[in-house]
Amino acid sequence: MRYQLREDLSCCAVDGCMIFLDIAQDRYFKLTQPLENAMRCFQAHEGVAYPLLENLAAAGLLVKTSDDLEARAGIANIQRPSRSAIEQASMIGNRRLSMTVIFEVTAIVWSTRRQLRTRAFKANLDDAGAYRDRETGTRDIAKSTALEDNLLRVCWQFARARRYVPVEPTCLLDSLSLLRFLSRRGLSANIVLGVTSKPFAAHCWVQAGDMVLNETLSDAHAYAPIRVV
Repeated sequence: MRYQLREDLSCCAVDGCMIFLDIAQDRYFKLTQPLENAMRCFQAHEGVAYPLLENLAAAGLLVKTSDDLEARAGIANIQRPSRSAIEQASMIGNRRLSMTVIFEVTAIVWSTRRQLRTRAFKANLDDAGAYRDRETGTRDIAKSTALEDNLLRVCWQFARARRYVPVEPTCLLDSLSLLRFLSRRGLSANIVLGVTSKPFAAHCWVQAGDMVLNETLSDAHAYAPIRVV
């Protein structure tokens, strides 16, 4: 019998320590040093004594899986961004924003805000990913100049229209809203959840390929990715 990280858990190493995210419980946490040492060995596929594996399982970190399944590491797999869409605004040129787009963005933001207040964190993330996959067919967007130009234009539309919505911006609300706005146009992207350690802080942004769409490059690089939606 083998073990793997519990499905709702993910983790990353920041400033010499491991930080975990449990999306089912909507919380971030660290481990005691013995458990962290055991988890590091587990993720490095090094030998971990059976009692330590049992301790990790008892702590709700690992679950048993059949021998033929590859152990899930729970580490975010995302290309580190090298460009920012909002820092390429000059490429858009002078364009007018239609009232239709403003109304659409307003409706999306208000709907997303309501869902965040009434539904669990995991449910919102799962639904966002499922909606994107239905609308885009999991297509990769940053593969041609035409697609990239369209992506920049759509991100510009959202950012401009968002200014008219009387709701305070927050990273999760705006990332979920932007993902839905992109998905409705057949453009696939990911939400990246990131953390820092000293001091602890959590953040998220939308990313397509190596381009972060609603954050500056320096701010995105300040966080270590912990989970990708």
